[in-house]
Amino acid sequence: MTSQGRLAGSLLLLCLSLIATAYGGRYSGGVLNLPGPPLDENFEGDVWALLIAGSAGWGNYRHQADVLHAYQILRHGGVPEENIITMVQDDLAKNFMNPHPGKIYNKPGGPNVYKDVTLDYTGAAVTAQTFLQVLAGKKAPKVIGSTGKILKSGPNDRVFVYFADHGAPGILGMPNGAFLYADQLNEVLTAKSEQGGFKELVIYIEACESGSIFQGVLSDSLNIYATTASNAQESSWGTYCPGMAPAPPEEFNTCLGDLYSVAFLENSERADLTEETLEKQYELVRKRTSNNYTYNMGSHVMQFGALSIDEEPAADYLGELNTGVEGAKNDLFAEGGMGAVPQRDADLLHLWTAYSRAGTPSEKAAALAALDAEVDARNRVDSTIRSSVWAMLQQPAVLAQLQAKYANTNLLLPSEQLLGNSAEASQAQAPIVEQFVSAPLPRDENLALVDDWDCLRAMVAAWEDSCGPLDQYGMKHSRTFANLCNAGVPVATLARTADGQCSPAVPAS
Repeated sequence: MTSQGRLAGSLLLLCLSLIATAYGGRYSGGVLNLPGPPLDENFEGDVWALLIAGSAGWGNYRHQADVLHAYQILRHGGVPEENIITMVQDDLAKNFMNPHPGKIYNKPGGPNVYKDVTLDYTGAAVTAQTFLQVLAGKKAPKVIGSTGKILKSGPNDRVFVYFADHGAPGILGMPNGAFLYADQLNEVLTAKSEQGGFKELVIYIEACESGSIFQGVLSDSLNIYATTASNAQESSWGTYCPGMAPAPPEEFNTCLGDLYSVAFLENSERADLTEETLEKQYELVRKRTSNNYTYNMGSHVMQFGALSIDEEPAADYLGELNTGVEGAKNDLFAEGGMGAVPQRDADLLHLWTAYSRAGTPSEKAAALAALDAEVDARNRVDSTIRSSVWAMLQQPAVLAQLQAKYANTNLLLPSEQLLGNSAEASQAQAPIVEQFVSAPLPRDENLALVDDWDCLRAMVAAWEDSCGPLDQYGMKHSRTFANLCNAGVPVATLARTADGQCSPAVPAS
């Protein structure tokens, strides 16, 4: 290097050091470290939070554990109990399968996250309708298991919303009643924003295909910032599961947490959230949830809405007393990432673990029967969906509609020679049908899942009327119904076809 080059390098280092010092940071090891932005000293409002687990049952332990952990973090951060609304089925602490009655854990060796939690909506009170009313700040229905607490935030307040459960394209699960649809959630969020229901709102969603809840739907002109565990076409992942590293204690046969959720929850415990921005937390969570960007056991964490909000300290939404643990590691849990399992497979893992650990012949037989029943139910709904799609594709009116709409695309459709039940038709069926079941039909990838959300709801209702309720596995076929809506297939056509394929009706699993 020339003397001029060395001089230039020295001056650059000096400038970086001066910049860092001026802003209360430091320059070391080639990295410029500046502190996060200060807490908003002009903030005169309150912090509110709405936490909901949308599932029930021992096999879904992880969702309620995530939400209860979030409650503990908010309380530790100084958010008043009266400003936190919790919605959980509450069927775990006293569950006969719980090896630690009255206690719930979100990580191996972690604290009891059920301790001192105030539960506002439990059991039958946890529904999509109630959640939307609570979020909107409207009077919640009087039902057993409800305190009636609602989100009373105003124009000077900040709101944190967290949802953990199973999801599917365009929908989120609920332990009771109908699914929560993306347009319904975004309609309430938009109305509350426009009516001055908060200064800013941050929402985190843990669910499969959770990116579809906001993609092409949430406006970036609102004062709302959202992150999701996955993009619009992939699973989210469970972690701290039996047989994995790190594993839950031997006495547990179910996963303790979800990968995205434990990433942000454990980060919130370790980091000084008064200095860590939402953007910094997003980047750390994204790294951990992708298993160090390998995506071999992980998903793509996404951001939506008003991204400028992510420049604010995470403490503005999770509590300003969350100042971290000195010396705590704030990165991947371990070198190489963490063990994880796709959400829908976590249910099978739970059943398989129960079978493999059963102590007596009768217990083993019962566990195997439960596992076989779940596998059979999944195979049944998959095969019925596929046979219904194929039956519709063989209807001349439907085929003509698709041929006209997708004439200039690479969508595979059956020709006249492939109609019917010939051996050639049978061989061509799988790749043609799979296009409607497993991926979006040709359309702009930035658009919302479906053009007509009422059509999607009607498609789901028509299917369930003929074939029985879609469970937390079967809900994944909302992709199929969205594709049919976007293709212009009438709901009545699905209803007639489903009647033929599911008569007598397929029993719910």
